[in-house]
Amino acid sequence: MDFVDKHSYHNGFFGRIRPLQALEITHLYDNVENNATSKAVLIGFSQVAKSNQSKAYFRRGLEIATSHYEAFSGIMQEAGLTAPSIIDQLVTTSTTAPFSDRLMLFHKLDMYAVRIRAYGNALSMCARHDVAAKYIAFLAEVGNYAEDGSNLLIKNGWLEQPPQAVDRKALASNRH
Repeated sequence: MDFVDKHSYHNGFFGRIRPLQALEITHLYDNVENNATSKAVLIGFSQVAKSNQSKAYFRRGLEIATSHYEAFSGIMQEAGLTAPSIIDQLVTTSTTAPFSDRLMLFHKLDMYAVRIRAYGNALSMCARHDVAAKYIAFLAEVGNYAEDGSNLLIKNGWLEQPPQAVDRKALASNRH
């Protein structure tokens, strides 16, 4: 068994950059694959959305997914690894919406909430500073995008109140 014997193990910005470790590769691969799928879905959704606000939201998501796909696949390629391919070519040319804007927005909001969890998990297992910095920046970007999506749902009256804890203080004071 080999042991790490230098603090340079965490390098990534300066000095010798060590090869990616297995868990870093696993998370990068997963996030590249998720962004490839998200890109294709966003292309389709932006083609068929009825409202200009929804179309703009999906186009912005496409830009984010493309940027993250390129960054993560670039890290893998620099390490001599193959990244999953994009699947944009599988999207049809249809402009007829199979779903409502409400459902498509909710779907993307849910997918980006899952992306926040995936990036957080990847960050927790990442020891290279350069890769960790990407996850931190991308977490903030995805968080802002998800918040904007929920605000769009609220604006349109489409966001249902999720289950929540009981407000015992309000119940005790009869203000419910």
